[in-house]
Amino acid sequence: MKQTLRLVLMVLCLSLFSLPALNAQVPYAEGSVERVVLIQILPGHFNAFIADLKANIQPIWEAEKKSGLIQSYEMFFNTTRTGTDDWDFGYSLTYKNMAALDGLPDKIYDIRMKQYGDQKAEQKVIDKRVENVKVINSMIIRNVTLR
Repeated sequence: MKQTLRLVLMVLCLSLFSLPALNAQVPYAEGSVERVVLIQILPGHFNAFIADLKANIQPIWEAEKKSGLIQSYEMFFNTTRTGTDDWDFGYSLTYKNMAALDGLPDKIYDIRMKQYGDQKAEQKVIDKRVENVKVINSMIIRNVTLR
């Protein structure tokens, strides 16, 4: 009887020690990853920025989406500006997970060269683009779902 009681107490103690391990599960599930960029459009450059966006940037995003490099992209305006240094326009690129970012520059190189022709032509477009906008913030965020 004493041996049975010891065995029951031992099992009970072991189960109490393993209980915190069961509760240690992260209370959320990791989801997709987004690059969010917030841009200030310089005064008088709105039309030039939108033209560049339509002609050069959006086709690259569409090609990335078609090839499976991104899941989606979104564009948005800031309708609650808090001052003259605040952002005007933002966009986000959604990736399946963090691993999708590994080697990304190499993966999109051919898409970029198809759009621009060569690096020299691409650099000319980029040089013109910085005359129209200023990047205020750029971040990578992880979407989560609570369990």
